[in-house]
Amino acid sequence: MSECQIVDSDGTVRCTCDVDKILSLLADSDRRTVVRTLDTAERDWLDRESLLESVSATGSMTAEDWALDLAHVHLPLLEERGLIEYDAHSETIRYYECELVSDVLAAVE
Repeated sequence: MSECQIVDSDGTVRCTCDVDKILSLLADSDRRTVVRTLDTAERDWLDRESLLESVSATGSMTAEDWALDLAHVHLPLLEERGLIEYDAHSETIRYYECELVSDVLAAVE
């Protein structure tokens, strides 16, 4: 089984993830939009409202639909895979980098 490393902003390995699970995670185009937004953000964290604003600008769904999908689908899956930590109280999303994720996003563009 192949694994990839998920690291925090100072390069510390946070966890490893199965390559097949990452590829499966990125098979969904809306989720790629979410991850691309997080991956290209200036900081390693983003508030939920800023993420919602950015992904809603893609025009693939309404802001309301995005809000529901973020809360019930995308953020939970990304957190389960170790790519993010979501603090529901402060509505802050911390993104952890994974070289494979960045490579897949670049290849798909």
